[in-house]
Amino acid sequence: MKIKWLILGLYLLVSSFSILLFWLGAQVHTGIRWDIDPLATALAILLPGGIIYFFAFQFEKRIRRINDAIAGILEEEFQPDSLPEDADELGTLSKAIANLGQQINLSMLNNRQEAQKIQAILAGMQEGVISLDHVGRIVLLNRAAERLFGREQEAVRDKHFSELCGFEELGDLVTQALEKGSSGQIELATNSKLMIRAQVSPISGERARSQGAVIVCYDITEIRRLELLRTEFVGNVSHELRTPLTSIKGFVETLLDGASEVPHLRERFLNIIHKETLRLQRLVDELLTLSRIENQRQDAGQGMSKVQEAYEKIRPVIEPYAEAKKVELEIKIPKDLPEVAMGIDLLSQVLLNLMENAVKYTVKGKVWLHAFHDDGKILLEFGDTGCGIPKEDLPRIFERFYRVDKARSREQGGTGLGLSIVKHIVEGVKGKITVASEPGSGSVFICELPTGNGVERNEEEEPKEGNL
Repeated sequence: MKIKWLILGLYLLVSSFSILLFWLGAQVHTGIRWDIDPLATALAILLPGGIIYFFAFQFEKRIRRINDAIAGILEEEFQPDSLPEDADELGTLSKAIANLGQQINLSMLNNRQEAQKIQAILAGMQEGVISLDHVGRIVLLNRAAERLFGREQEAVRDKHFSELCGFEELGDLVTQALEKGSSGQIELATNSKLMIRAQVSPISGERARSQGAVIVCYDITEIRRLELLRTEFVGNVSHELRTPLTSIKGFVETLLDGASEVPHLRERFLNIIHKETLRLQRLVDELLTLSRIENQRQDAGQGMSKVQEAYEKIRPVIEPYAEAKKVELEIKIPKDLPEVAMGIDLLSQVLLNLMENAVKYTVKGKVWLHAFHDDGKILLEFGDTGCGIPKEDLPRIFERFYRVDKARSREQGGTGLGLSIVKHIVEGVKGKITVASEPGSGSVFICELPTGNGVERNEEEEPKEGNL
């Protein structure tokens, strides 16, 4: 019922009751019967009733405006101008509501801005963040978590955490965080071959009651891969050093035991010791070269050089080697080939390592080097008709110390670092190296190198830390 009708009804009821009491009192007191004039009575009641109705209607309008203002606050559409500004109690109430509405709007604006900041921070984090409520339902999943678990936030929101992933150990940590308020962490391996470290922390409320939990996930796949590479590297270096050192130690002890008195044995053993010493020296030199390239990769792009000049620098080494193995060399380097954005020493090392590898693993046939200029890049094609590389070995041939045929490589004096050095040099100038090979049909390595006009230099770039 509207308030104006309630006030009018109360007035009519009270007025009628008052007239009735007055009429009864007059009859009892005077003893004279008074006749009631209906017209006068109606006029006496309705005329003040109209006045009361008018003021009640105005009062209702003011209350309705206050109510609309409060509804506007709830709907974030508050307009202070809509409130009455009278000097009575309703006016005071309107001013209080206006102040409250402005404070609420300001608070909601600040909260919205803070929420946007938090959303931006969570979206930009490399770590995955998952927020759960007090029963384990998913409240929030940032982009990194979506990428790690392969699920979108909208698809798993308000669902139980167990539906996101099937890791029982992580589920146990979440249960402990929700029920006991304890933290914990665990490392997990996903189906996509990712390694994840998950840190579970409870969200404590009043009286130490858990209001939920937060799971922070770190992608440690690359860290574990580097740790494995480091372990393999240490093992490989130890093995590569131990083999010649054991040989040198054995022959030195044999010489000390009296073999030095026999001329032909002494000469033979000394030759072997010399060979193994050269092998050790070459291994150490290549390790130092690889370390220097990794630590100062930006230096690879300093200086310009021509492919023809770099080949002329290695010609005295590679041509006698090929002639000794009766391998035909085919060199095609155009005279108008643009300069390569690489120092001549490093370019010569790339040519020497790839040409030497090609000749080394070619028993008979030919080895070629063809150079091209295509779309702002220099393409160097190194090919041979040698033994080729099995398909399963192709992804690993650029790893340190990796050999396709370990026994044959050691017999020919290889260290297993040549291709790794080439890859680091090429990638140091933003180039690329690829390989195609078939067992028994030879191999083809293609280096894409930037020309002197196409390379981008960043002189302020800090040297990258090596990972040897």
